[in-house]
Amino acid sequence: MGHFYFVRHGQTIWNVENKICGATDIALTEFGHQQAIETGRKILAEGIKADEILYSPLIRAADTARHISEITGIPARVEPRLTEQRFGKWEATARNGEAFKKSKRMFRVQPRRRRIYSASGTADL
Repeated sequence: MGHFYFVRHGQTIWNVENKICGATDIALTEFGHQQAIETGRKILAEGIKADEILYSPLIRAADTARHISEITGIPARVEPRLTEQRFGKWEATARNGEAFKKSKRMFRVQPRRRRIYSASGTADL
């Protein structure tokens, strides 16, 4: 049976500043590059095998994948469907900001009705 391994990108300056990144293209810090390199070394040392590395088109994910690929020899390719969720006006704002917290609470309390379409019909959620 196959396995999926998930690796989060290395540190960005917005991670350090506690800002929401979302789909904004923020580069890795030097420490983030080192984290990715260390992850590649760990994967190699533990003998973890993978057919390929799929990564989002954002630079932080691409650089993380590139470092791991160079160290492990696992081929890497961009997968646009892995692009991070967009947070709109909240991107670049504080993760613990009061306005963002309130918005998250409202989303949970009053979710929009959603209609799901599939080959077997539709359903309201």
